This record gives sequence, C-alpha cells and structure tokens, in this order.
Amino acid sequence: MNYKHAYHAGNFADVVKHILLLQLLTQMSDKGKPFYVLDAYGGRGLYSLSSEESRKTGEARAGVQKIMDADTSDAPAAVQQYVNTLKQARQTYDKHVYPGSPWWIGNHVEQHPEVEIRAEAFEMKNTEYDALNYQLYKLPIGIHNRNAYEGIPGVIPPKERRGLILIDPPFEQEHKDFSQLIEQLVYCTTKWPQGIYALWFPIKNMDAVELFYKKLKRTDMRRQLLCELNVYPNDVAAGLNGTGMLVINPPWQFDQKAREILTFLQPLLRPTDAPELPLTQAVSVRWLAGE
Repeated sequence: MNYKHAYHAGNFADVVKHILLLQLLTQMSDKGKPFYVLDAYGGRGLYSLSSEESRKTGEARAGVQKIMDADTSDAPAAVQQYVNTLKQARQTYDKHVYPGSPWWIGNHVEQHPEVEIRAEAFEMKNTEYDALNYQLYKLPIGIHNRNAYEGIPGVIPPKERRGLILIDPPFEQEHKDFSQLIEQLVYCTTKWPQGIYALWFPIKNMDAVELFYKKLKRTDMRRQLLCELNVYPNDVAAGLNGTGMLVINPPWQFDQKAREILTFLQPLLRPTDAPELPLTQAVSVRWLAGE
C-alpha cells in the first residue's frame, strides 16, 4: 500500500498523537534543561483540509473538527493547548490548515525560548521533503532529506543528553513494520538508554498488534508504556479501530496525564455509528514492562 498522509491529516489518530506529543514536550520543557527532539517521519509539515484528498475521506470531520467544535473549557491542559495553538495556526495560515508533527514541534520550540531545545525532522520522500522544507522554513527546526532507519541511529546519543524521538511511520505492511521497529528500538535504547522514544501505531489488525506487544515484552527494554484509544470494538471491521502510542522512558507522571487526556478525548472522537465501549476497552494506559 502506498500511504499518503494527506488523506488522513487531522483524523482522530492525528489528534491523539499530537496532543500526547504536546504533553511530552511540555513536561520536558518544564524541567528547563536543554534537550533534543526529532520527528523521524516528517511528512509535508502542513496539510489543507480543503484538499481533494482530505475531502474524499472526510476523516478530519470525525477528528480535529469534533475537538474544535467541543467545549474544552474543562479539558486537560494539553487538549486546551492543542485547541488554542491550532486556532493560532489557522490565523497565521488559513482556516483549513492542519499542521503535522514537525510543525507542532517547531512551534513549541518557538514558544519556549527560555529552554534550549534543538529540533530536527527527517523526511525520505523527495516531494514531501521539498514541501516540508518550504512550509516550515521560518520555524526553529532543522529539516533533513533522510531515511529514519539510518538517521535515528546516526543522531543518537545527542549532545544534550536529554531528548525525545517521535517515530510515526506510515505502516504500509504492519507485520513487517512492527518487527523492524522493534529491532530499531532495541538497538537505539542500547545506544542511548535514557532517551525518550514515542512510537505511534495504528490499531486495526489485532493479530499484528498483539504479536507486536508479545515481542516487545520479550525484549530487554524497560519502562514501556502503552497508550491506546479505541473508537470501534476490535471485532468490528473498520479502516482504523483505534490508535496507540508506545512511550519508552516517559517523563514522571506522564502515564497519569495520558490517561486523563485519552479519557476526555474518546467520547468526543467516537463515531456516531460506533457502539459505546466500556471505558476499559475504549481507553488503556498501561505498563507493558518496568513501571
């Protein structure tokens, strides 16, 4: 499958990923010490929700639009930050824009000049790299035409010692991709054991996901936190049943913050045709290894 994120920009999985990313960045910045952050799969940087691709799927209407239309006055801080920052982005660009992960990172760096943060993004596809480089050139984030599998080991450990690696690949072949990602994580955590690694993954092929969890538990990697949000039951055939993020070495109390965020988001993001799930099936934040 040839994946193109323009079809899926702003969907419920993007919303969850970017809010959890903001929570990680905020907690790292709160310490006031220098750190490094890398988005290993940068994409285009900015997407238009009025594009033909976005209108064809309509996924943004069931994702970001639901959050922007909701009352978030009592939402967790990261959700409110997400909404307010997106409003600012739409004032800067246009009302149909949806930023990708490198933009959220670059904007965070720009908004926190008091913290020494060095940010980078990789993108392997030439056309996507050209767009990323053009659209984010004003933000304080380095853009590189580089393959993540080669690039991540090449930049760790960073000189800052502290850091976050965001890994959100397209998952064109799930069984193969999960296995390769585990191998890379094992290698990287051996080379830079104190780094924070955030791996986004889709929840749709449960056989692949369960095998992924089993293989992770067999590794020597410690402090593996799983964050899951499901909008459809696992036994329902859907394009995407849920979204997950594996965080290795999360900041202190990130698990509590993530649980609050996902518990707030799930009822908003659940499609109207989806049955209401018990909370234990809809949201799960648990330690796979080494709390």
